Amino acid sequence: MCKLLGLQPSVKYDELRQAVYNHLNGNEKQLEAVEWLGLLGDEPVPTAHSIVNALAKHMEAKLSYGFGERDMIVMRNEIGIRHPSGHLEDKYINLVVYGDDKGYSAMAKTVGYPTAIAAKMVLEGEINTKGMIVPLTKDIYGPILKHVQAEGITYTTQSVIKQ
Repeated sequence: MCKLLGLQPSVKYDELRQAVYNHLNGNEKQLEAVEWLGLLGDEPVPTAHSIVNALAKHMEAKLSYGFGERDMIVMRNEIGIRHPSGHLEDKYINLVVYGDDKGYSAMAKTVGYPTAIAAKMVLEGEINTKGMIVPLTKDIYGPILKHVQAEGITYTTQSVIKQ
């Protein structure tokens, strides 16, 4: 941290804290987060092959779920559409997924299920397009959405037509 801020490693905690605060443009909430994460402390840095891996190890230890805790994903997509007729539509898609405290995380569900479903669709011949494809056509994303809903991942949509 000191190296990133151009400080000597022997700097006192208050000076380091102030330098980080200044670097964060005086954002107290961000400074509190940095302190809570233990990024200003003097505990030893985890042994790793790179700074990023050391940070990942530190964060894994600091942010691991406690007993009974689970993750949650909240997503809202807002899409503006101009139809061939010229009229405009705003489409809103909302998703909230909770992880299981003794099972799959919300992240594992929302990343893993669609991937596994797409792989199964390829194996069973439901998707027969060759090469790298983006799932933006209804023949691909439609069945995947139905399958993930069967797994308990649901979303709501709302359309607002503009004149």
